Amino acid sequence: MKPALPYSLVGPVASGFFLTLFSTLPAAARDCWDLHGEWTTNLGATVSFDNIDRESGQITGRYFPKSLPERSFPLTGFVNSNGRETGDRHYAVAVTFAVSFAEFGGITSWSGICRMEAEAPVIDTEDLIIAPMADYVWSHVINNHDTLKPK
Repeated sequence: MKPALPYSLVGPVASGFFLTLFSTLPAAARDCWDLHGEWTTNLGATVSFDNIDRESGQITGRYFPKSLPERSFPLTGFVNSNGRETGDRHYAVAVTFAVSFAEFGGITSWSGICRMEAEAPVIDTEDLIIAPMADYVWSHVINNHDTLKPK
C-alpha cells in the first residue's frame, strides 16, 4: 500500500497540479484590450488570435473551419484600441482580419468592433467572402454578419 500524502500537503500539491494544468490551456480573451486566445464564429469555426503586436496592433493566428477541423489556415489583421475620448459617446475597439483559403482559392475578411456583453468580449463583424467560382459575376462576393465569442 502506498503511503498517503500528509493532509497538510494535499492542498498545495493539488492546487499546484491544477495551476500547471490550466496554465497550459489556451487562455480565453477577458476583454477587448487583449484578444489573445480562441474564439468561435456563428458557424462553429474557430479563430485563434495567437500573436498581437502591442505597438502596431498586427494580429497573426489561425482559422479552423468547422467543416475541416483538422485543417487550419493562417490569418492576419489588425486591432486598434486608440481613439478613446472622454464623454458620453460609445467606444469600441476596431478589429479586422483576413484568411486566404490556399488551394481552395477563396479569401474571407472580417471587419468590425469588439464590445463587452455580460462582462465578456464579443466581436461583431461584417465579412466579405470571396469565391473564385460562382454562377454569376455578381455572386463572387458574398457579405455576411458574424459574431465571435471567446471559446
